[in-house]
Amino acid sequence: MSNLSIIEKRKIEKLLDMGGGYVLDFSNRTFQESVIDSVGIDIYDEKYAHSSGSKANRLRAFWDQEPGHIVGKLILDLLEHWKTQKLLKNLEISQTEQILYSDCSKISERLTQVVIQEELLSEKAVGIIEKVQTISILLLSADPTNASRLRIGEELREIQERLQLAKLREKFKLDQRTSVRPTDISQALLDIQPHIVHFSGHGEANGQLCFENRVGEVHPIMSDALAALFEQFTDQVTCVLLNSCYSEVQAVAIAEHIDYVIGMNQAIGDHAAIAFAIGFYQALGAGRTIEEAYKLGCVQIRLQSIPEHLTPVLIQKGKSPVQAAV
Repeated sequence: MSNLSIIEKRKIEKLLDMGGGYVLDFSNRTFQESVIDSVGIDIYDEKYAHSSGSKANRLRAFWDQEPGHIVGKLILDLLEHWKTQKLLKNLEISQTEQILYSDCSKISERLTQVVIQEELLSEKAVGIIEKVQTISILLLSADPTNASRLRIGEELREIQERLQLAKLREKFKLDQRTSVRPTDISQALLDIQPHIVHFSGHGEANGQLCFENRVGEVHPIMSDALAALFEQFTDQVTCVLLNSCYSEVQAVAIAEHIDYVIGMNQAIGDHAAIAFAIGFYQALGAGRTIEEAYKLGCVQIRLQSIPEHLTPVLIQKGKSPVQAAV
């Protein structure tokens, strides 16, 4: 049903001249035909036969029973009919009528806009699994020789196993690039065209991510550089997971262009990083949304009795960072 307020109903009734049971200059037949033309509904169906069953009462029953966007569309068309009749009969529109018409137009626009917002929210709530036939995941890793060693191999193995065991395993395509240098990132994005990009490696306290140079040593990359890169893949990449220390700074920058980005707000240990990856890909493999996968990743850290479940942070494009309240 629509959410018309009492005041909004009174304004519409006044403009449509519904006081005596009528609706503008419509006969029963022309009113029925006009509603069908507007929204494809027969207003002379029994369910709209409230009280006397007059045209005005049928319209009142209609907006009490039908969803807002349908009511908004009908009101908009009735307003257009009102204005057309004024012009055809060469009748002057008073200032009061003009104000009332403007108010009623805004009401119909509001009702129509509600369904657009609901559809957008519904679309965002749908898991990525349901949107595309095959989910392409790109796993990037770097473990420079002049930095402390990470358990990247174990993390990659766990991700592979979770997806292989998933009930929707046929929907996933997994590609890996190891010992990644800066030029390797853009090449992999172009070649693989992933929906999800996962980076495992070192991060520094100033927000830089550590890739490798030609001799396998640390090559730091600042957040604005990676953000500029992902800006070129906005229509392709849906989610970026930066499973590295202090990567929240990078995540915030990348989230200017990518719908979902996960980073770490402080240093994170190997065990916690691996536990998060396990939970995240378990959820994705079961068809859950990115938000749900993020939360399960945080829960998995807690299940391993690791006190770092508040370290991962989810950032959605245009929103503030979120920590899982789990």
